[in-house]
Amino acid sequence: MREEIIDDLEAPLRPRPILGELPFIKDNFDPIAFFLILVSGATVLILALKFRLFPLWIEFLNSNAFLRVSTYPLLVSAVLILAGLVFQTYFWTRYKPMTLRPGEDADWPSVTVIMPALNEEELVGKSIDSIFAGDYPADKLEVICINDGSKDMTYYHMLRARHKYGDRVKVINFRKNLGKRHAFYAGLKKSRGEVIVSVDTDSKVGRSSLRNLVLPLIRDKRTGAVAGRVAALNEKENLLTRMLAIRYSISFDFGRAYQSVFGTVLVCPGALTAYRKSLLMKFIRGWLNQTFLGTLCKHGEDRALSNEILKLGYFTRYQSNAVVYTQIPPRLKQMNRMYLRWTRSYVRETVLFARFMFTRYRKEHRILPIFDFIILNLLHPFHLLAVAVIAYSFVVNPLFIVRHLAFLVASSFVLSLYYLRTNRSLSFLYGVPYAMVTAFMLWWLVPYSVLTLKNQSWLTR
Repeated sequence: MREEIIDDLEAPLRPRPILGELPFIKDNFDPIAFFLILVSGATVLILALKFRLFPLWIEFLNSNAFLRVSTYPLLVSAVLILAGLVFQTYFWTRYKPMTLRPGEDADWPSVTVIMPALNEEELVGKSIDSIFAGDYPADKLEVICINDGSKDMTYYHMLRARHKYGDRVKVINFRKNLGKRHAFYAGLKKSRGEVIVSVDTDSKVGRSSLRNLVLPLIRDKRTGAVAGRVAALNEKENLLTRMLAIRYSISFDFGRAYQSVFGTVLVCPGALTAYRKSLLMKFIRGWLNQTFLGTLCKHGEDRALSNEILKLGYFTRYQSNAVVYTQIPPRLKQMNRMYLRWTRSYVRETVLFARFMFTRYRKEHRILPIFDFIILNLLHPFHLLAVAVIAYSFVVNPLFIVRHLAFLVASSFVLSLYYLRTNRSLSFLYGVPYAMVTAFMLWWLVPYSVLTLKNQSWLTR
């Protein structure tokens, strides 16, 4: 694990556009990103032509009745997904995090950081230290730590932090594990801050993260929650963590960035998110006792909170300059369990979001989230059908899949240049093997999650 000084734990932001100073270039226009988008798209098209993929697909899909039937949903889905990618990319190019101008200050609200922990003795003390090492006004900051029935020395490290920081740290001790929702609720009841920030205790918070996280809440009263950027603390541990670090970057720096432009970040992560306390108090009891299909919900608490904020008519935003470094799974089994827990909560909260997304739940920006919702959920049946067709092709025409694997590798390499643009690191190369893992090893997650939706075990603990 890396042991950097907190001041150094500041992930790179999107590089400043080279032409950004010219009067005929808009502030939110990044010419290098735009150039990479054009080059990537053109390269993928050239590769498709080079590998003769279009004629091969036509010939292959016309070879029997099963494949002819598959042609139409595959074609329609592919066109819609491509249109969705263009839509998402357009809004990504318009994203820009809020920042303070040089010399500017703000009327900072009081903040309570809530930190639930279960068996986190290795990092909980360092996580608390990282918060107080930040530049948020000390007189407006408190931390509430909740020991959720840990069996190790987590409670001891919390008490050490209280001794070190005095009244700015409160400690709540559960004698048995009650779950993250109960821990967050207990911290909320004891909180004094106007803004509530959730932080995972296996994480380290960047020096300016709290200020940057709170800023959208100060400037826009329509904003109810702000998501921070989650990066990998143990990125260099092994091949899997390096690949997952790319996944985290794309999920936040692309996914949440474009959603933030129209104020609908669907998942504000528990690792680092700021909420207006006044909004939380309107629904917190219902959230604590949330049920779905007659089963008490024990995971996916962060996505459920995001849904409740949106349902109240408020925006959810993303701040790429509010960074938290968190421990990610170093083993394939742990990764699968994490994804399974995430996917189950994704399925549940997707259904709940669909129930109100067509209503007048807020005054503006209601159409774009619907289109984004459709595109995101179209990916799953398309993925399943594509995997089935490609698996069938391996039986009847093995050379067909070989060309497509080569095309997928080349395309993943080109599209991973996005990560190179935002992070200026050769780690973007790990995006290629991760694309293979996603395509051929994670296809089962959604259907299995649907079938086991009532299973509320945490899995990774």
